[in-house]
Amino acid sequence: MSKVLHKYRGDSSFTDGIIASGKVFLATAHQLNDPFECSLQDIGREWLDKQIETGMQASVAGFLFEAKRSVDESRSFFGVEHPQIQAAIGAVASKNSLAESYDAWRAFMQARTGHPPSDVRALFSRIDSQLVETGIFSLSADPAHPLMWAHYADQHRGLCLGFEETPGSKLANWVHCLQVIYSDELPEMQGNGFQTTMAFSMDEAGRPYTSSYKISFEDETFRRVVSTKPTAWSYEQEVRYIEPFGGLCDWPGMLSECTFRLGCRDDRRQHYIGLLESHVPNEVRLFEIRKVHGTNSLERVPMAIPHTRPRPLTGPDQEDTDQPKQMSEEVFIASMQQLMQQERYGDVIYQTSENLKRNPSSPRLLHLKATAHGLAQDHEKALILYDQLANDYPNVAAGWFGMACALESLGKIDEVVPLLRRASQLEPYDPSIALNLGVHLVGTEETRAEGLLHLRRADKLGHRRAQRIINEVEAMPGGEKAGSA
Repeated sequence: MSKVLHKYRGDSSFTDGIIASGKVFLATAHQLNDPFECSLQDIGREWLDKQIETGMQASVAGFLFEAKRSVDESRSFFGVEHPQIQAAIGAVASKNSLAESYDAWRAFMQARTGHPPSDVRALFSRIDSQLVETGIFSLSADPAHPLMWAHYADQHRGLCLGFEETPGSKLANWVHCLQVIYSDELPEMQGNGFQTTMAFSMDEAGRPYTSSYKISFEDETFRRVVSTKPTAWSYEQEVRYIEPFGGLCDWPGMLSECTFRLGCRDDRRQHYIGLLESHVPNEVRLFEIRKVHGTNSLERVPMAIPHTRPRPLTGPDQEDTDQPKQMSEEVFIASMQQLMQQERYGDVIYQTSENLKRNPSSPRLLHLKATAHGLAQDHEKALILYDQLANDYPNVAAGWFGMACALESLGKIDEVVPLLRRASQLEPYDPSIALNLGVHLVGTEETRAEGLLHLRRADKLGHRRAQRIINEVEAMPGGEKAGSA
């Protein structure tokens, strides 16, 4: 039999939802119960600068090499003929700095393809963001641990669902399933840096472009970061199912076992057995936990009825019709979040656009489409949608914050702070808004003290990067004086 991993759950409607919907919720590092989740020892500025410089040099050199070769071979280059190719080479090669040459190359590529190529600077600026955005579904190898029943199963009154590592499942895929490493030392950057990956999308004109450039799930350092916990948690025997983003995802493996604690009432056992029989097409093996006589130990034993008897679907659920049922907005957004986890941003944009035709003023759909455009590096279109959201729903912070993020990505920094102030007034307890506002304000001496106040608020609200930025600001000339204001 394949290995089974276990999810301890309380008796609640959320547990009902796991069984009835066929989906599990992947939490991000912000939502997990350990402040050291997904933490990496500080990455040195010197290392980052070197990686960025190397990446920029490689991009510019590759462009110049291919452009010159197209001239030598008398062929066009991205639709540009010989005289214009020479002009493009000169425009890139004649700049006074590597950064200017790099920006000139990206401008040429955007003009010829409709999309700028991935920016190596953005990759390294978002390392920590990618780490904390990773979705994590925690499982245990042990279905009978008393502390796990106490901590995660409603003080022994809940149940434990077993997901099987069936062939082809996410649990059987080493990229998505990680054994937790227990260590009191934070993971360190490997000497060879990060392994990266690209994802491609199609725009409305059918042109391919790079929609994502990020750390690969297969990168050794990345995998150690998202799978390392302090040794105090070692009793959990944890295994993690991971995806690029948090949210709802399909079961990572077949739901094949359910274990009840003795504290789970008989009526609640029957409730869950009924859910399993109605919604899980395969037999689910049933167990219960009991005390080992004369000891303080627990053991797991089969129930008197050892497995469920799946019920065939009847009634409307069994209808086979050519007319698909219309999803609720909640279900649609959950399905789009799964597509974004797969970095299929073009699909999200198209399907959300179709739904907006039926409900053009939905704030959640507008935000979803804007987010997909932003993730696809199409910040101009993201800005238009966030602007619409802010105008239609001026008391919703997401529109103002999204506009600020889009404008920053477009290099329009002077317009960002007023939008962040508005978002902060509407959502004073959002750590990301507080952090972004603080970062923009500490850049000038006149607003540094105010910026530190926002950064400290972000730190209290649990933002992982806030304390490091505070330390950097306070180390600046005059920083300590500003920090004491």
